[in-house]
Amino acid sequence: MASDPTQSETKVYPQGPYHRWDTATKRIVAVIVLIFLALVVYQFRSLGRPLVIAFLLAFILSPLVDFLHNRIGIHRGLATGLIFFILALAILGALAAPVTAVPSVTRAILSLQLDLKQIISDIGAFFDRPIEIAGYQFDLSDVYQELSQSLRRLVETIAQGTLDLVLSIASGAFWVIFVLVVGFYLVRDAHRIGEQVVQLAPPGYQDDVRRLRSDIVDVWNAFLRGQLLLGTVMAVATAIVDTAIGLPYAWALGLFAGIFEMVPNIGPYIAAIPAVLLALIRGSAFIPLGNFWFAVLVAGVYLVLQLIENNLLVPRILGRSLKVHPLAVMIGILAGGQLAGILGILLAAPTLATFKVLGGYILNRLYDRDPFPTQDEPLEEDKQEPAVPRPTMVKQVGAAALEHLQKKVEQAKEQVREITPETRGPGQHDTGTGKSGAR
Repeated sequence: MASDPTQSETKVYPQGPYHRWDTATKRIVAVIVLIFLALVVYQFRSLGRPLVIAFLLAFILSPLVDFLHNRIGIHRGLATGLIFFILALAILGALAAPVTAVPSVTRAILSLQLDLKQIISDIGAFFDRPIEIAGYQFDLSDVYQELSQSLRRLVETIAQGTLDLVLSIASGAFWVIFVLVVGFYLVRDAHRIGEQVVQLAPPGYQDDVRRLRSDIVDVWNAFLRGQLLLGTVMAVATAIVDTAIGLPYAWALGLFAGIFEMVPNIGPYIAAIPAVLLALIRGSAFIPLGNFWFAVLVAGVYLVLQLIENNLLVPRILGRSLKVHPLAVMIGILAGGQLAGILGILLAAPTLATFKVLGGYILNRLYDRDPFPTQDEPLEEDKQEPAVPRPTMVKQVGAAALEHLQKKVEQAKEQVREITPETRGPGQHDTGTGKSGAR
């Protein structure tokens, strides 16, 4: 049983020349601090998504750093720096091509802009002079005005698009650096930050906060690392199966399927849509089937893969750690999409599981129950005798038929016993007895 915080001793402050706050002052200060924090969060709400991504990155990389620190003996800061250095090199390698292309594209757009301006001035000098055809003069200045305005709008659109592209790439690079820096410090100081969060709890509740932190960490560990492993397995399996049946772009479809494994319940079905459409349009590379029947085959293959995943892979990789009903997950996906877009859809299931952990703790505290019941101490509903399951209609019909058949057999036996003494004579009985004795 968890210790009752109301019975725990509070800290005795040392004697000193200061005045303690009374209860009313503490409440007023707490309300002011909460309002201030709410205003800060609202004002800087644009930092929410990058911070969430940084936390997820730290969550995924923290076990690898723990392994290097605990098993190999590398200093935690050095291990964290090594992991993030490799990650930064991978990101730079992926972004090198578009980033290096920006200056050349900018120079080409500026050159095109200058060339178009020169073309506009040359056309204007040509159309300033009236054109004479068969003794008739034509004034083309209006045509020149419309043409020059159209060309200027085209140049402005191209220049603005180039500027937006450069700004978006620069903004993306800034947020990538921000996520990496925040993730680095979160991984390096993970244990210290966790203990500081525990110390913020009131005296007597720090053990509760520590247990809640452990339960929530278990939920996110089960989801993130399990989903990464499950996505990798399904990506490779989907790519191999698509290649085996001759579906074009098999490895791209496998990667697409692995990514959408992060979307609970509906992700695999969304991943099957482009595969079925591609099969309907392109057909198979070597299976002699029409496009329609090949699309049906691809849909069946994806359905079989989904059945194998749900019955073999998910129980072994994810297990039942989240313990959230599928209907609640579906509603959470819709709500997460409305609130946070793609990120809300991806994180709907672990967020609901986290709310379930916190809600269970609050309800147990409200009803004066142990907030952390151990496995050895069953809950009240588990202590009750299990209800006898009611037999189904099929079992009832089978039992009735079996009982009727047993009655018929017993009646037949009784009739045989009644008929046998009447039909046999004494000599027959002695003869049979003598034969059996001779045998």
